[in-house]
Amino acid sequence: MFSVSDSTRTKIQRIIVTEQKTVADLLRELDISDDHVVLVNGKEMSSDFQLQENDKVAILPKIAGG
Repeated sequence: MFSVSDSTRTKIQRIIVTEQKTVADLLRELDISDDHVVLVNGKEMSSDFQLQENDKVAILPKIAGG
């Protein structure tokens, strides 16, 4: 499962990964820029992290503070 959220909407979608892929591969496949924070099972992961069966992925926009 992954979720995509931005300042105007929240979208939750379930995707079943049937082949090995990295976080970067998933973002490319979903047409999401790499300018996001990606959590896998609640922990921030790099773009080269290899996703496993049953991983829960949350994709969140980076937020700048001030």
